[in-house]
Amino acid sequence: MPPMISQSVPGTREVAIYPYLCKIDIMSSNSYLLSSPGQIALIDPGGSQSQVECLEEEIKILQDDLLRPVVVYLTHVHIDHWYQLKQCQTLSRAILAVQETGAIALETDDPQMTLSKLLDRPMSTVPVDIRLLTSHDKTKLGKNSLVMNGWSFDYITNSRWIAEDSLLYSQIVPLGKEDRLEIYHTPGHSPDGISIRTGSMLIVGDLFFAPNPGVAGAYGWSQKDFLQSIQKILWILENEKILICCTGHGKFIDAQTAHKTLQVMYSDTALLKDLQEITPLWARRISDYAQDLISELERIFTIIAGRLAYISHVLAELDEEAQAKELDCLLDAKYMDELFIDFHAFARELHAGKKLDIEMVHKTGQIVGRLDRLFAKRKLESVLDQSLLDRAGRLLSDYAATYRGFRPPFIVSRVDVNRLIEVVLERLRHNADEEEAVMQAESAEDFLLALRHRIAQVNIFESVDLVFLPCTGEAFARMDQERFTDILMDMLERFAGAGIRGIEIATACNDQWFLVRITGKCECSYHPLSRSERFFERNLALSGGLLQFSNEANRPSAEIEFAVFQEEW
Repeated sequence: MPPMISQSVPGTREVAIYPYLCKIDIMSSNSYLLSSPGQIALIDPGGSQSQVECLEEEIKILQDDLLRPVVVYLTHVHIDHWYQLKQCQTLSRAILAVQETGAIALETDDPQMTLSKLLDRPMSTVPVDIRLLTSHDKTKLGKNSLVMNGWSFDYITNSRWIAEDSLLYSQIVPLGKEDRLEIYHTPGHSPDGISIRTGSMLIVGDLFFAPNPGVAGAYGWSQKDFLQSIQKILWILENEKILICCTGHGKFIDAQTAHKTLQVMYSDTALLKDLQEITPLWARRISDYAQDLISELERIFTIIAGRLAYISHVLAELDEEAQAKELDCLLDAKYMDELFIDFHAFARELHAGKKLDIEMVHKTGQIVGRLDRLFAKRKLESVLDQSLLDRAGRLLSDYAATYRGFRPPFIVSRVDVNRLIEVVLERLRHNADEEEAVMQAESAEDFLLALRHRIAQVNIFESVDLVFLPCTGEAFARMDQERFTDILMDMLERFAGAGIRGIEIATACNDQWFLVRITGKCECSYHPLSRSERFFERNLALSGGLLQFSNEANRPSAEIEFAVFQEEW
C-alpha cells in the first residue's frame, strides 16, 4: 500500500484511504485519512504542521467532491498523535471522537496522560464531541445515535467472549453501503488506546511500539492491559480476515508478520516487571548518563580500533596480508566514527535547545544498538585484551538495560578487597610476553594467533611504580567484584595515561566501611578522572561504592568507600 496516494481499502465497497506516513519520530505520528459516502474519517492528525497542511488539502478535495461530516478519531491522546489538531482551521471544526478515558484527559488538560509535559509541548483544554467505548456503552449494549449540527452519528456497541476470561468490546460506525468502522478498546500503551478496523485493514496506533525501550513505563503504561490487548488483536487477526496492519509509527505490516511479531511481543512483555516510570526527571537523568556513556564508549572503541589498526599494520609489514585483512574486517572504523559524529551533532542540538532530553535518550538507544551490532566481541577476543572488551560490552549492556527501564544487573557478594587489588596489580605489572608462545607454536595457525597476541600487548605500566599498602587484618567488603575490577583497572590506566609515574593504592577499614584510596605520587596539572566523574560515580554506585575526588597540591586522588560485609547479610 503506497503512502501519500488515495487508494481503495481491501474488503470495502467504497472506502478509500490516504495514508500519511512519517519518518519514525516521537514528535509526530502516522495519519490515515479515510473517505466514504457517510463521512470523512481522519485517524490521528499527528504533530507536524506540514503533515496537517497536507491532510487539510486532501480533505478540501474530498469535500468539494461530496460534502459530508469530518470526524477525527484518536487512537490515543499522546500529544504526538494530535498536536496540530487545534492549529488547523479545517480540523478545529471537525467532530472529535476519543475513547472515554482519553476524552477526560483532553478536557482536563492532563499533561501526564497526554505526555505534553514529557515532550515539552504546551496544550490547552480540548473539547471532545464523541466519547467512544464508555463504561455506560459497555453496560448498555446495542444501537445508539448522537445528533450534532443536523448530522446523526450512529453506532452499535457489541461484546463477545474471545477466551474464557477475555471479553472484547467494540463499536460499529456505519459508513454507508455496508461499509463500516469497527472500533476496539485496546489499552496498555495508554489507558484510552483503541484500534480501528475497516474492511481487511486494521489501524492499531502504537500497539507495536508499546513494549519498546523508552516507551514502556511512560504514564499510563500497563503490562496487564497490554498483554490482554495483544490477545485481542491476535483474535481479530485470526477471525476478521485482516490483510494489513497500519501502525502509528513506521511502515505497514502484513497480517502474517503482525501475528508472529505479536506472539514474540507477548512473551517479551510478560518479562517487563517493575519498570522505572518515564518522566521528565527520568529523561533528564538518563540524557545526562547517555552523554557520559557515549564519551566513554568513544574512548574505548577508539582504543580498540587503534590497536586493531596497529596489529594489522605490523602483520602487513611481516607479509601476513591475509591476517591483516582479516583484522581490518573485525571493526568498521569508518562506520563507528560516523556514529559518534552523528551523536555529537545531536548533542549540540540538545544543548542549543533544539532537541529534548527524551529524544537524546532514544538517540543514544539507537547508537548503542548499532555499536553493539558492530562489536564482534567473540572475534576480537582472539586479538585484544579481555578486560578492555569486557568494559566495552558492559557499557553497551548497561545502557540497554537502563533504556529498557531496568536497573543494570549487578551481583553483590563478600569480597576480600585486599586480595582483589593484589590480583589486579599483578595483571597490570605483568608484561605479558608472548614471545615464548610464538616460538613454541606447533602449527601455522597457532603461530599466527600467538603473533597477534604478542603484537597486541600494550603495557602502559612498564615505567609506573605501583605501590599497594593494604590494611592489616582480615576484612571483607560488600560489592560487585567484576564491576569494581573493571573500574579499578580503568582508573589506574587513566592515572598512568596522564603521565603519573608513581601510583599508591592504600586500603583502610573499620566496623562499617572499607576504604580504597588511589593517589598519584607526583604532580599533575589536572585530575585524570575529573572529566568522567559522573560516569565513575554511577558505575561505582552499581558496584556498591561511593566516590570522592581530591587534588591536593596537584596530587590527584580518588577515595572509594564500600560497606563492610556483615555476616547477617
